[in-house]
Amino acid sequence: MPSDRDIPRWLVQYDRPDWQLLYDIVGIELADWFEWMNEYELEDGVRVHAYKHIYTRRYFHVAADGRAFEYLADGVYREIDRLRAIDHVFERWEQCTDDPDDVAEVRRGLRNARRRAATHAAAPSDAA
Repeated sequence: MPSDRDIPRWLVQYDRPDWQLLYDIVGIELADWFEWMNEYELEDGVRVHAYKHIYTRRYFHVAADGRAFEYLADGVYREIDRLRAIDHVFERWEQCTDDPDDVAEVRRGLRNARRRAATHAAAPSDAA
């Protein structure tokens, strides 16, 4: 049963990727590990882009306003914090490669992305 935090979505387009949203959250060094899949519009008009990690095959959903979302099922999203979204998409990524250069690059990128996510979570809300 959907909760009051569950947000319906509709497919908008799958032709014009927006990489800047991903760069802003995970950084350029980690963005290379993703494929842009499509863009959705949420019930409140917010646009969400779906990026799929090329190894873990997990999705990172980011809104044009910087919020992160998880896809539940049946066309429904729920907002989650950025750190949780980053950790989810990179869960078990080290099992997907044995290249030490890849491991070092992703570890460095993850440290930076987590730091940005923590800073974003600690920033005062625009609504305050």
